[in-house]
Amino acid sequence: MKKILYLIFLSLFFNLQSFADEWKIKNKWKISCGIADKESLVINGKPKKSYNKREFKLESVVFKLDKGDVGSCPTDKKPAGGYPYSGRQEITHRLPVGHTIFETDLIVEGAPSARTTIFQIHDGRNKGAPPSWIGVGGDWKIKHKFPKGECSPENCKMIKYLYLETGKKYKFKADIKYEKKR
Repeated sequence: MKKILYLIFLSLFFNLQSFADEWKIKNKWKISCGIADKESLVINGKPKKSYNKREFKLESVVFKLDKGDVGSCPTDKKPAGGYPYSGRQEITHRLPVGHTIFETDLIVEGAPSARTTIFQIHDGRNKGAPPSWIGVGGDWKIKHKFPKGECSPENCKMIKYLYLETGKKYKFKADIKYEKKR
């Protein structure tokens, strides 16, 4: 059964009050692919030193990759986009059918990379780039990609020409409606 994703609203907000208590919070996460190194992923204040497939609850997460850290996904060791490897550290959450709101505080520190993806929505394929993502480019500018034809300007709103400043806190919110095609 082919899945279709309807991305209703995706944007970056500043100083937004959280309305998460209006919905049931499903705080179940897994590590994707593995751990790049012992400092690359800190969950709830504790470094993740090993990879397991168990779900965990999340209060805070810190992603830290140093120059030269190669991600643990099979494709990370291969050249891509003119670079000899990909640095990657991820956590993942299965998107439930229906209405989901994802909110987080985002603080960037250190030097920019070619592209850092902050948020992705995959479409169930086992390979290829995700059809929807938001990230930060090497110039600290917000970048994004949405599926052609599935994301009208009124449904996918982004603040244009936004540049992130290091050390400043930003509120990120994704409001998603997901339906399975019959």
